[in-house]
Amino acid sequence: MKKQPLFILLILFAGASCKKAETDKPYVPVTRCADMTRNMDTINKYIQGNWEWVEEYRMTRENGLELITPNTPGQKRLFWFLSGDTAKLHFENQPDSIYRFRIQREYEITNYVTDSLPVLAFYGLIDNLRRSYVPIMICPNQLLTQHQYVSSFFGESLWVKK
Repeated sequence: MKKQPLFILLILFAGASCKKAETDKPYVPVTRCADMTRNMDTINKYIQGNWEWVEEYRMTRENGLELITPNTPGQKRLFWFLSGDTAKLHFENQPDSIYRFRIQREYEITNYVTDSLPVLAFYGLIDNLRRSYVPIMICPNQLLTQHQYVSSFFGESLWVKK
């Protein structure tokens, strides 16, 4: 009988050691899909679904170009659930915000004809006022939000379809 608790303890220790070794590995950036596009029909075809944020390339004054992930200290896991015209944002698997969303051309927001990038725009549920927008690119299983076009704080973020 005394050997069984020791055996269980050894299994738990081995499992904990394996888990630690996995987290000690350096982060390998996600390979971007080669067929990323700004085509509006393709964006509308693939935008619906559950998206998880995996990484962001951000330019900072201190470190230059930084790769930020959900495992970076101070960051959280983010999810978008896009269905119909509704976007639900979750932080760490907890509901946070609900918006209406639209895929549109940036010039519909800025009134500058040369602003032709497709954007993901978020609107309030009740007042239908625009809260934010971001230029995007898409392929079947990846969504690239290009915040660097509309923000001096955030960069290019990659989301994967779950």
